[in-house]
Amino acid sequence: MLEKEIYPIIRNTVPRTVRPMGSEDSAELVQDATASAAEMVEAMEKAGKTPLPHSIAYYSIQRTKSGRRSYGDIRSDVMSPGFQMDNDGAVCSMQEPAGDDEDLTIGDAIASKTEDTASKVLRQIDWDAFLATLDARKRRIVEELMMGFGTGDIARLFSVSAARITQIKREIAQDIREFMGDNILVDAGQESVWERDIRCLRGKNEWKHMKLDRIDDDPGLLHAQQAMFG
Repeated sequence: MLEKEIYPIIRNTVPRTVRPMGSEDSAELVQDATASAAEMVEAMEKAGKTPLPHSIAYYSIQRTKSGRRSYGDIRSDVMSPGFQMDNDGAVCSMQEPAGDDEDLTIGDAIASKTEDTASKVLRQIDWDAFLATLDARKRRIVEELMMGFGTGDIARLFSVSAARITQIKREIAQDIREFMGDNILVDAGQESVWERDIRCLRGKNEWKHMKLDRIDDDPGLLHAQQAMFG
């Protein structure tokens, strides 16, 4: 019944009567309306009632037109088609240009330029736990280094040679690796994922906007462009 009687009605009606919202397309709406119809058929069969194909097709299409979907109909969710129907809003890609500047995307405009608070808090917790494992002298040396004092300044503070402070700094670095893992020093200076993604996208945009004569004159550039962008 669903395949031979209900689905043909949905397939022929939805593309003409239901307006896609956001990134939806007609094929997706046909699938969703069919899923809703299947749920109705199952519910009627469990209730001991005889499903009526035309009625089920009609109500599943009306459900889709109203912004309700088979996966939910919470109209307070900004991602919901129902919310977009009720409010002056729309879902857009984070890669769309922000204004007239094609190189600046919406994602670039709203991305934070600083580290997120959660990462800062977690790192501070780990750092406090690590400092608690050090003796008083090493902890004082770490504090002086964080304040910007150099090896010579710290050596004079402790009345020892600069070579001895350098040796203790190496011991502290080893303590950090043992406490936080061998990759901690690499991770600390590593570029964040979102910064890397933005840098790569900007690089691709710069490549796409290269002068055509430069690409045509260099077969190597032409092959690279075809491999990246088709």
